Amino acid sequence: MNFRTKALNHIDAAKEALLRKPANPDAWKHLRNQLHCALEALTLAEHAIAEPAAPEPLEIHPEPKPQVTVEVAAQVPPESEIKQIPDPEIGTEAEAGKSIAEALSDQRIASIQNTLSINDRVRFAGDLCDGDVKALLTLCSELEQMSSYPSAMEHLNQRVSQTVDWDNEEGAAFDFLQRVRRLFA
Repeated sequence: MNFRTKALNHIDAAKEALLRKPANPDAWKHLRNQLHCALEALTLAEHAIAEPAAPEPLEIHPEPKPQVTVEVAAQVPPESEIKQIPDPEIGTEAEAGKSIAEALSDQRIASIQNTLSINDRVRFAGDLCDGDVKALLTLCSELEQMSSYPSAMEHLNQRVSQTVDWDNEEGAAFDFLQRVRRLFA
């Protein structure tokens, strides 16, 4: 299947999804994925179909005649007349800005579930949902539907199965809380 046909199929699927009224956010996620695939396929098709530019005709130019240049030596003043410029002192290092990792860790996320690796899912489920990964994913979906960080925190405290130490920076609960914070950044 060529890229153009693939792109048209994705666009048709997206049109069909637009005609249906979604009963849940999963339909919109599916639509977004279909449109992304269509855009990707069209981009690939454009590059695959692009015709190579015709080579320009070569122009023959006669070689230029060498020019004679005369160099005049500059007069150098004696060393006693040359001013010594002191080397600038190296002070303390300038304050470093945020590292790339710090900038990315503060960046807003669209979905908690999309940021979770398999290990994260097991770790967070173990600490927050008594090991039930499905319950964790449901909790993530519910948090993503919240309108503000305080309401998400209230919901999270109601749904968590046990007393959790949110302040322990080494714990899974703190890492999960950081993702919730980034959801509303």
